[in-house]
Amino acid sequence: MRLFVILAAFLAIAGCSVRFDTEEVPAVQTFPFTGNQLKITSSLGGLRVLPGTSPAVEVERWTRGKASASPSWSLRDGVLRLSAECTLVFGDCGARYHVKVPSGVRLVIDSPDGVILDGLTQDVDVSSGDRIQVKNASGKLRLLSDSGGIEGDGLKSPSVRGRTLDGSISLAFTAPPTTLDLKSREGGVTARVPKESYQVTVKSADGSSHSDIESTKSSNRTILVRSTYGNVRVLAK
Repeated sequence: MRLFVILAAFLAIAGCSVRFDTEEVPAVQTFPFTGNQLKITSSLGGLRVLPGTSPAVEVERWTRGKASASPSWSLRDGVLRLSAECTLVFGDCGARYHVKVPSGVRLVIDSPDGVILDGLTQDVDVSSGDRIQVKNASGKLRLLSDSGGIEGDGLKSPSVRGRTLDGSISLAFTAPPTTLDLKSREGGVTARVPKESYQVTVKSADGSSHSDIESTKSSNRTILVRSTYGNVRVLAK
């Protein structure tokens, strides 16, 4: 931080403008789409994915600073690519997106700066370098975060697989899942599920384990909750 302040002061003395409060530049684009699977990739910025009301893919974009200079977006061969750049930048720079997708289209999402899934009904695979948040989803979910937590609320998904290397996992269901498989390497894991019969396994190598629900071997519903360094809990709603 000290080096950054000194460098910013040097640039100011040298006559270089460094802005830390740049305004967002909005843009909107609609892409025709006819496939049954859509892959979304972004190079920079947070991504919120919502249900659309048409067969097309609708994108809203907000960029700041250098990212506003030459952002790009395209949809070809079933892949929506969202690109912006913030390398070698002093001051404010960033991007964020809202993507509205057609119902029934399976989604594969790869975003480095966090993903929010909001009210989706289709199956979704997410890979992110940051936090993943899921609200009111009802399709199958596969969620992978490298260095962020995974949070979910109002879930009706029958099958959820969640993995994070560095962060906690907390998911709350309003309908009983058929298959729930959660694991964190460094963080606690909590699953809140409706009272039903489940085969339940809770394990922590270096933490406490607790389940409100007694495991029923004959159940066709399974819950597997694990952590290497963190407490694990299965709670009945």
